Amino acid sequence: MKHWFSLSLLLLVGANAHAAEPCKPVRFGYSDRERVPYYMGNGNEIPEKPGVLVDLFRNAFRSVDCPLILVRLPVARVRIALMNGAIDVAPADPPDASHAGYVVATTANGDADHKRALRTNSYVFVRMADKLAPDTDPMAYFKTRSLAANQGTSLAAQLKAAGLQVDDGSFSSWNNFDKLRLKRVDGFTLALLTPTALDAYLNARYGQQLMRLDKPVRTSYMWLGANRTYYDQHRAQVEAVWNWLGAHGARDIEALSRNYALTP
Repeated sequence: MKHWFSLSLLLLVGANAHAAEPCKPVRFGYSDRERVPYYMGNGNEIPEKPGVLVDLFRNAFRSVDCPLILVRLPVARVRIALMNGAIDVAPADPPDASHAGYVVATTANGDADHKRALRTNSYVFVRMADKLAPDTDPMAYFKTRSLAANQGTSLAAQLKAAGLQVDDGSFSSWNNFDKLRLKRVDGFTLALLTPTALDAYLNARYGQQLMRLDKPVRTSYMWLGANRTYYDQHRAQVEAVWNWLGAHGARDIEALSRNYALTP
């Protein structure tokens, strides 16, 4: 009897010690190019206010008591780093195949779970001088005109596949806005989590030279991808983060965006 009591006590102590172990820092990878207001600054340096999406994912992992290590990479390398385990998690589209090296939140039947993703709309910015109606359909308009998109993004590839004339020669959003202003392209599109996220920044930088069309050229979702090995080792933790994003992501994006809003 004493033997069984001692064994049970040891198992209980061991379980409690395991539960009390602090979460190891999670390597979060994202683009090293500024995408105001989501990723602030360029290069490896992490600004004091790193951006809306960085703050959101920090909050998500804080909900499971895990700190983030921020790893900035060229956009084309983020997915590769996620697949090979150089980073643990990163914003991602669903993987192409089950052996892709990373996973996203899925439903019971294995489909990508839109309820645990962030909805994005790819809005198009054009020149005010072109006097386009705000309700212009970008899918029709850019069949015969050049539309810039950031290099290395799935958006650029998808718009090309849809038959649009896409210029994806630049990694930088600001470079693409400058190309638009200088009439080297007829529009520039990028994914936004809220329609007005860039309006104040563009007004401060370009005045009344640019405007946003009302209708997005594409609606999609952004998932938090997890390296497959990391997910297998930390399944409960990753699932809890995905659940948190599903419950709080859209609301927190609105609140965090206000922290990055430009004021006169």
